[in-house]
Amino acid sequence: MTKLIYFGCLSSARYQEACESSKKIIQSLDKEFEVIENPPCCGSLAHQLANEEEIADHVKMVNEWFKENNVEELITICAGCYNYLTKYYPKYLGADFKVKIMHLLQFLNQKENLDRLNLKYDGNKRLKIYYHDACHLRNAEVPIIEEARNIISKIKGKIKLDEMENNRLNSLCCGAGGGAYAVFKENSDYNSKLIFDQMRMAKALLTACPFCYTALNRIREENDIKTPVIKFENFILRLMEGVDPING
Repeated sequence: MTKLIYFGCLSSARYQEACESSKKIIQSLDKEFEVIENPPCCGSLAHQLANEEEIADHVKMVNEWFKENNVEELITICAGCYNYLTKYYPKYLGADFKVKIMHLLQFLNQKENLDRLNLKYDGNKRLKIYYHDACHLRNAEVPIIEEARNIISKIKGKIKLDEMENNRLNSLCCGAGGGAYAVFKENSDYNSKLIFDQMRMAKALLTACPFCYTALNRIREENDIKTPVIKFENFILRLMEGVDPING
């Protein structure tokens, strides 16, 4: 049996720190999880571009790869991969799809894992952070909404999670999904800016989606916004290693 760490194409190509962080976190809790080089793309982007026959063929190909590598469990750090694997693979494959899919947030939120992590923040000043609910997570077949909040609530020390006016199921889209940025850049940018506008005196904005991170971090840089956007896995690993969770 193979327990697979599945980074997703975007993180693998652009966010190596996030990949390494998640690998360290997961393997510290369960050494049986491993990385297999060059796994196939889940096909989520193709779903928006291809026809039904092409989509079905790709899903079958990926499932065959899972079978060949004896994959029975999978943890992904990509919200898009999680959404697609849990929603469309059962649709196209039915009972032939037998892989247990988890997002990193679900894995970390398991009580035994939270207890073992024993996260703590050693800073003397209160750290005020926000968390953005990604569309791919909140609209998934099994929505992921409270997991990140519960994980943050278990961190010992002076950490405070504030909520934006639009949160959970009412969260604002970052503007990156569905090709919106490529076709409607102004609308996409407007959405990202609104998210920053809803934060007050924040030290950081956390996200568990690489697409959201890409959109939000770009807007932050283009508009000289001081609040950093931090990937959830990087934030957690820094706490585990006892370093500044904001600046690393």
